[in-house]
Amino acid sequence: MRISASRTSRVVALALGAVTSLAVLSGTAAAADMDAPYARAAAKVSGNASLLGSKNVDAVTRGTGTNQAGVYCVKVTDSNINLAGAAIVATINNSRGEITAIGGPHGYCGSATDTITIVTSDSSGNSADRPFTVAVL
Repeated sequence: MRISASRTSRVVALALGAVTSLAVLSGTAAAADMDAPYARAAAKVSGNASLLGSKNVDAVTRGTGTNQAGVYCVKVTDSNINLAGAAIVATINNSRGEITAIGGPHGYCGSATDTITIVTSDSSGNSADRPFTVAVL
């Protein structure tokens, strides 16, 4: 039986996909370092403020000074990153809604200069907990 190169490539791709899926399903990827080679800092965060993966981020906490849902403080550990002047990109994961990323000091996060303030809401603009990913470029 003769096997074409394209069929062999598909079999290899399927096998690699299965191995990757197994690692994710077994939970080895949780709270691990993120593969973000072009970001200076990044974090993947659950709606309940659990840090699922990170690069140069050591903690995510709920915002203080507010009782609103959807306020998160992402602490960046690399002291060489000036958040006030950095390009920060944030996106909601697997949900509809809105997200705002504030790189400068903000009262919700104790006016810390090493912390990104994230505010999420539902698609109607109401404060809501949402899972998100944030990156500092």
